[in-house]
Amino acid sequence: MESPIIATMPRGHRMDRSFGVVYDGVPECADDLTQVSCIRTREAVLLNQLGIYFLGQIALWRHREMSAIAEELQIPVARIIDEAWPEQAKKLCRLTTSRPPSALPASALRTVSLLACALLIGFFTIYLFGQRRNQPLTGVLSADITTIRVPAPSRLTHIQIKPGEEVFSGQPLLTLEKLEHVAFIAAQEAVVRDLERELKRVEAQAAIELEWRTRDLDRELSNVRQRMATRELDGTTASRAPDGRQNRPAGSVPIRSVSSSHTPQPKPAPRRRSGGIIFFSGATDQSSLVPGQLPESSEREPVRVAELPRSSVVSDSVAVSEPDPVLESLRSEQVRLESVRASLPATVNEAVGVTNMKAQYMDARKQLESMMAVSREVSVTSPVYGTVGQVRYREGDDMQAGEVMLRILHTDRRYVTAYLPTRRVYEMRPGQQVELRFPGNELFQGQVVDIPMEADVTGISGDSLAAVRIEPAGRLWPNVPVGTQIDVISSR
Repeated sequence: MESPIIATMPRGHRMDRSFGVVYDGVPECADDLTQVSCIRTREAVLLNQLGIYFLGQIALWRHREMSAIAEELQIPVARIIDEAWPEQAKKLCRLTTSRPPSALPASALRTVSLLACALLIGFFTIYLFGQRRNQPLTGVLSADITTIRVPAPSRLTHIQIKPGEEVFSGQPLLTLEKLEHVAFIAAQEAVVRDLERELKRVEAQAAIELEWRTRDLDRELSNVRQRMATRELDGTTASRAPDGRQNRPAGSVPIRSVSSSHTPQPKPAPRRRSGGIIFFSGATDQSSLVPGQLPESSEREPVRVAELPRSSVVSDSVAVSEPDPVLESLRSEQVRLESVRASLPATVNEAVGVTNMKAQYMDARKQLESMMAVSREVSVTSPVYGTVGQVRYREGDDMQAGEVMLRILHTDRRYVTAYLPTRRVYEMRPGQQVELRFPGNELFQGQVVDIPMEADVTGISGDSLAAVRIEPAGRLWPNVPVGTQIDVISSR
């Protein structure tokens, strides 16, 4: 605080831990910060909002202040260092302080007399002007700023505008990729991979289970078929007696047919040869030999037929045997085993869990496909018309929700902020018309829009100040840069 540069600045400043020497209120006379090359109107306005109005404040910056200022201006600190803002401000301050002081009159009495006359004339002039109109206030031309923040955790994929570019409402600014959606897709892909590995494992287990169960069923089927074949062969062999006559199984009843129409005449009975099987029919009175049962011989001995009474003829036929319960049981078992073998693959898959696992895998695949079909990109459009500021991120950077991406300066929503001492607050009221003196002494009309109920700013003289907002009224204001100082003249 003992720096000669600070001594040249008006009172009312204080030392801020982050920004260095700052003013809480707007001083009466401020330096044009754009004298420093590469400080444009935008940076000058933002510096004024931070309480920096003089070149001496910039000249006192160190690396800590430059880092904090660069973050507020949304510019890299390397730019301030490379463009040497503090050094340029120091040179401009030296030029201001190096002017030769005016020579005082030789006589002290004459000097005091001149000063007294000047004060009387000044007081009288101020009194006269104060009778006609109030003292003008110093205001700053400002504009509304729209801040665009990150709606959700996202990744910046494409920047479609440049700093300082004029944009319109609805114009695309940035393209974001939702990180939450990307995380969901990655998690679902991991689930699908795990289910696929589990499905392969379960299918391999089911194949092994099916193989040895099929082998057991085939063995049982083979045993049943062998027993059936043996049972059928035993039944066929037992149906014939060793002496060539039909062997009736136990419980069978012979069938006899009796006819009383006539009695056949006796015929010479043929001589039977060994090894032959003869079937007799009482209805036709004939007999026949089973082929291949008699020895080869051209001689045929007559067959002797027993005489029956004329009133009746009886013939024996093959006995009707009852069904074999063991054979029927074996056939039922064979049908059951064949049915079990046909449904064995589906049963094994259900028991091991292949069916359930396959259903889960298909559901997971469908969910992944539906997630992939949904667009992950979000287009950020301009909500208003204005000028784009500095974009704080680069393409490919990840952003958290609530962070500031960029700001838009509303060039069509300009207003003047004038700090009115609370002792003169009665001079203005909402809706009142005031005169505004722009650079070049051009007068325009403005309308008081808002007067705060509380004053939270303290001026250089120690008076509390109220920030009054004045908007255009009547003809359009000239297109002067934002941050320009404007004189506000209010009439009683």
